[in-house]
Amino acid sequence: MPQIIQGYRVTVKPNDTTAESTFVSDIIAAGAGATTVHYPTLYRAIAISIAIKNQDGTNACTFSVNGQPAISLSAGADQNINGQNIVSVQVTPGAAGTVDILAQVTPMYLSTEQQRFNRESG
Repeated sequence: MPQIIQGYRVTVKPNDTTAESTFVSDIIAAGAGATTVHYPTLYRAIAISIAIKNQDGTNACTFSVNGQPAISLSAGADQNINGQNIVSVQVTPGAAGTVDILAQVTPMYLSTEQQRFNRESG
């Protein structure tokens, strides 16, 4: 069943075995202020898993997924979010190090998982 996330119609389930996926990375510069990685705009895709790595050994960073309340990530820590449909991640890095966002993305399909399965299985 499709769902609407931040205004986008998402027809992919995070663990859909019929969906193609690939890896992308975004590096947010130290002290950059609030920066949003918007997957439909940048990659015409939805992220289904992300890893956020705070490379700042001194300062915490904050991040927000799909517009939810911000979460603090301590200095040098990382956070994995798997098995989700992610449209955007907003990160506010610390002053002394980058924040690396590694994501598994899948294209924004116009068909549902069931339609793709039926087509592939004949």
